[in-house]
Amino acid sequence: MYKIFVIFVILWQVHGWFEGTGAEDFDSPVEHGTFDNLLDHFDPSNTETFKQRYWPGNFMGKNDKPVFIYICAEAKGSYVKPNSFIMKIAEKVGGSVVSLEHRFYGESFPQGEELTLKNLEYLSHDQALADVAYFIGFLKEEKGLGNSKVFTVGGSYAGALSAWMRYKYPHLVAGALSSSGVVNAVLDFYQFDEHVKNVVANRTKDCETTIRKVISEAESLWKINPWIIRNAHKAPYFEWEDFEFYYSDIFVETVQYGRGSHLCQYMDKIKFDKNRQEKLAELALNNRAQPHKYAFQYIRSTYHNPMHSYRQWTYQFCSALAYFNSVGPLKDPLRFKNMNLAYWRSYCMKSFGTEIFPNTNHTNALYGDVRIKDVASRIIFTNARDDPWQWAGVREVETNKREIYAKLMDCKDCGHCIDLHEPDVNDPEAVTKARKEIIDIFSYWVTQ
Repeated sequence: MYKIFVIFVILWQVHGWFEGTGAEDFDSPVEHGTFDNLLDHFDPSNTETFKQRYWPGNFMGKNDKPVFIYICAEAKGSYVKPNSFIMKIAEKVGGSVVSLEHRFYGESFPQGEELTLKNLEYLSHDQALADVAYFIGFLKEEKGLGNSKVFTVGGSYAGALSAWMRYKYPHLVAGALSSSGVVNAVLDFYQFDEHVKNVVANRTKDCETTIRKVISEAESLWKINPWIIRNAHKAPYFEWEDFEFYYSDIFVETVQYGRGSHLCQYMDKIKFDKNRQEKLAELALNNRAQPHKYAFQYIRSTYHNPMHSYRQWTYQFCSALAYFNSVGPLKDPLRFKNMNLAYWRSYCMKSFGTEIFPNTNHTNALYGDVRIKDVASRIIFTNARDDPWQWAGVREVETNKREIYAKLMDCKDCGHCIDLHEPDVNDPEAVTKARKEIIDIFSYWVTQ
């Protein structure tokens, strides 16, 4: 009897926090299928279901080859790009790929057409993990993969999901890759900005100072007349608090994606430009920091647009995951100085019109935070030198007796989930080396 190897790939793609991993938001030439998943996996009296989309690869009916199942997380789902690293892993072990859309995103949407708080109660990482487990059952029972061996792969928030799948469902998942996996739900995540400061301080002489100056300038101009800033960024809907979030992300997101050198060269170029606020708006759009994704006006809307995901993701970090990029104890942060936990509590309240704030102690107690490395097995954790999200993940392990690996890709301008990007001949040696090691580990695991 054949053994089949199924590898789940779980990806984060919201607010531009995760990109380039092989499941970009574009129209798929591959026709999708649907299956009935449970709305609530934890209430046996609730039998309601919803249609969850997946994009079948060429594995259907072929039980003699490994299968990679790619789970598109909090964005519209799609098929996996042919040249992605995920496809390279599949090719190396003789496998194929199928992708799965995350609940409440794209068209995998339960509870009618409204993103009300009542409906959003069913949007959680707990339910999403159970969705993956249920999908495994669907494949085994309906698609003839009863002897499948399952692996998970993911990046960022979905890197956490990948590791948690191995930790919570070890009877279903035989191993996991957690690329930039944020397994620690950090409430007051000031280490994020601390890391960004260290990156830009090692680029150009005036970069850090210039960033602070334009932040101060934006605040002063807003106080004089908010429309100066709204017009510069083509965002007439901004209130002050949602603008603060957006504006700070212009700088930190550029660094997290491995573009710290580009950011500082850009800041040096525009520091004496009288239209530098408009120039920063151009930088924001080039780095996917689209203003409307941060705006209360759009986050408050309960209308479900399959192309949009900002209300859903805001709900997830406000209700359970946090990762609040705050100033904490930093004296000179690279964001507005009032962006502390009180700011984030207000942001969440204004987004949903009621008190909503995460209990990260509860989340971490259930899923182990970085201590997952001490209790789980067969997980690969990867991080890159310039990525500030590494401080919510596993950066090192003392031993790999349980086949726990931590790999830091030590290269300049290497950022978030870079190992999952499409391989290129010009990639840094550290990234190429990490990818080879990842493939080698999976090649071994599929034989065990």
